[in-house]
Amino acid sequence: MRILLVDYAGHPFQYDLSCEFGSRGHEVTHTYSSSTLTPQTGFEPSINVVVEPVSIDRPFEKYRIFRRLRDEVSYGVRTVLLARRSRPDRILASNVPLVSLFILWLYAVAYRCPKVLWLQDLQSGLAGMINGQAGLVPNLLRRLEYFLIRRADHVVAISDGFAQELASSGIGDSQVTVIENWAPLSALPERPRANPWSATQGLDGKTVLLYSGTLGMKHSPGMLKALAEEFELDENVEVVVIAEGTGADWLRAQLGPRPRMLPFQPFDAMPDVLGAGDILIVLLEENAGAFSVPSKTLSYLCAGRPVLGAVPAENLAAEIIDRRAHAGVVVAPGASTEMCRAARRLVASPSEREAKGRAARNYAEVAFERNAIADSFEKVLDLVPVSTPKNVGVTSHV
Repeated sequence: MRILLVDYAGHPFQYDLSCEFGSRGHEVTHTYSSSTLTPQTGFEPSINVVVEPVSIDRPFEKYRIFRRLRDEVSYGVRTVLLARRSRPDRILASNVPLVSLFILWLYAVAYRCPKVLWLQDLQSGLAGMINGQAGLVPNLLRRLEYFLIRRADHVVAISDGFAQELASSGIGDSQVTVIENWAPLSALPERPRANPWSATQGLDGKTVLLYSGTLGMKHSPGMLKALAEEFELDENVEVVVIAEGTGADWLRAQLGPRPRMLPFQPFDAMPDVLGAGDILIVLLEENAGAFSVPSKTLSYLCAGRPVLGAVPAENLAAEIIDRRAHAGVVVAPGASTEMCRAARRLVASPSEREAKGRAARNYAEVAFERNAIADSFEKVLDLVPVSTPKNVGVTSHV
């Protein structure tokens, strides 16, 4: 197969899938946005995989609606130019903004290229959090989103909750396959607690509560504020937040030197970064629980560290941490008192941390087995009807 994997975010597990496809002899073009502010993988060279970053020549604007529309159009057009050059016989699209995805859909229709939508978020729901659930923009985006979902040749949903949401909107089971997200085990090996990164940051000898990843307002940064205040006078405990985004900006404005705030770290440093944490933190607001599964949770499991989560009980992250892997403690979103109490208990019990961390890595080694995951995606790509794409002969470059 000639596969175009359009991964707007540039996350590690999407590239992990491209690398596995390439090792099986498929020709893969993996493209992502190099203009968005989010943690991205290192894109190490891999057989049969061509990596093509798409830049819009400025930072992607997320929160100003008209500028975002402009940027989505630009990103979509430039991705289509790349598609015309690579001439895939299948498109797998993940995390693509809705207007950009619509432009890509127009290309797929015009050039008879089957398209599989890898559904990570219901983006119209996220827009509703920013602009108001009953606003004109969320309503228009919801219509566009479900238009695109219904017209995909197949949909990969990352949880049963997503699949149930689609079914309630009349999208049949035959069009949807559930494949849960994972994290690349080979790129995230277990690392000792004392390592070069922890030494550089002066964290050796302390108990570290660490949050790493995008920090928007949907991630409840107020919970990190509560943890920082809980341990403010404890010199042996350090709260470290490695983040960028609106929530990180808010947190910096709220607090002084604690918690320690750091920008995104290079991907090749992530094993040491996560290894430096004694307790890894994941957060999500209650009204985000129906349409967002924090992928950082999966990276945490690879690190072999206990996870402290404040996420909705119905969210897949809560199920994995608490009920499948038994890898940590989950409290309700906004329950800062309960979260601080759980953090105190884990800080005081190295044996509990060790047991939950071991359970986390054991779960990851079974659930994140790349061959089985790629088999599932291959079956999906084999399902879609394939017609010969038009030979467009375009040589323009992104």
